[in-house]
Amino acid sequence: MAYAISFFTIGIIWVNHHVVMDQLGRVDRTFLFMNVLFLMVVAFIPFPTGLVAHYIRDGGDDARDAVLAYGFTFTLMAIGYGILWWYAAGGKRLLKEDADPRTVAGITRSFRPGSIVYLGATLLALASPVASLCVFAALALAYVLESGIFVRGEHRE
Repeated sequence: MAYAISFFTIGIIWVNHHVVMDQLGRVDRTFLFMNVLFLMVVAFIPFPTGLVAHYIRDGGDDARDAVLAYGFTFTLMAIGYGILWWYAAGGKRLLKEDADPRTVAGITRSFRPGSIVYLGATLLALASPVASLCVFAALALAYVLESGIFVRGEHRE
């Protein structure tokens, strides 16, 4: 379950990263280093995924701690993704001149609740690691649906 959630979440991150980058007309050194830090967190996701896969079957404190590590990694990823986008889109700093306003608004809308929702799902692990993982799975599904909404907006005339 942990592997599947992580695999699809990383896939969603990749697809949405592509959509975000497609809205940019330029980058600067600050943005590039922010992106490197963001990608470093994404590349770390398999480690807490392995912890969850190892400890979730046994339950108890080890499972809780593994899901907390997993959740804090995703929370950090969401924070990094939001900062990356808000830096690029703020004041249209790095957006291409013909960036689709509906797509830009959709991306911004989708990032607003991310960090808080991921943190909430993480803290749920204190009560129930399995419930926390279920919320992470639901979040992955929600971001698939949300990305479909703002990507479709790109192709409207």
